[in-house]
Amino acid sequence: MKMKQLRHLYLPWTYRAKGKLELSALGHLQTLHNLSSEYCDLKDVGRLTNLRKLKIRVLGSLQNLEEILKSTGSTLNCIRYLIVKNDTNSSEEQAMQLVSSCRGIYKLGLDGPIAKLPKELHNYPNLTKLVLWSCGLKEDQMGILEKLPKLTILKLLGEAFEEKTKILVFSKGGFSSLQFLSISYIDQITELMVEEGAMPRLCRLHFQNCSGLTTLPDGLRYLTNLRELNIRGMRRELHHRIEEDGEDFYKIQHVPSLVIGEPSRLR
Repeated sequence: MKMKQLRHLYLPWTYRAKGKLELSALGHLQTLHNLSSEYCDLKDVGRLTNLRKLKIRVLGSLQNLEEILKSTGSTLNCIRYLIVKNDTNSSEEQAMQLVSSCRGIYKLGLDGPIAKLPKELHNYPNLTKLVLWSCGLKEDQMGILEKLPKLTILKLLGEAFEEKTKILVFSKGGFSSLQFLSISYIDQITELMVEEGAMPRLCRLHFQNCSGLTTLPDGLRYLTNLRELNIRGMRRELHHRIEEDGEDFYKIQHVPSLVIGEPSRLR
């Protein structure tokens, strides 16, 4: 197949090119993973009119970013699946500028230091899935997340929130469309609070390797639509509390499918 007919291009993060990688001729490209300004001219993205899935790496401050975004605007508005990997704190604002230029996305993944989300995120008409890795979000950003009207899937991984955040609160009326929530490898969180009326449509909930949690939130009993609870690699103390004769079993006894894996070997 000729390169110009290529529809899916996956580059490794370790990719090293001797010169700039030419993208302008790849007009049929639908998927582009691991794009980086290190070896690509980002202006070429504007010519990829069929592009729907984009994974981009921001290594540092990008020169003339506003000009680049203006020239690629019509293409970026057609992106449906976007992952932005931000490697440095200095490029946080530019990483969010990229997100703000892709208002048609259905799925968004953010990887790396991003203390604040775009305030206009709640106006994205199609956003249904959000994955956050090691972003170091400030605690008040829950206020933006819980107002996303069509968000059905939320995954919080690693240091999704800044280290000093110890409590996550799921407020009454928040996450009105959320159906699946996954919280994994977030060690600094010591307490989760689920208020009555939060996440009314939640049907699947996963916890994995969150070493700071010793108990599940009392508010889980309010999640009457919850059909699956999956718990793996948590502290032994927590695992003991949710056994059938445990003191916290009442919080989850209404859930039809309980998948309780092995506790953490470190606890």
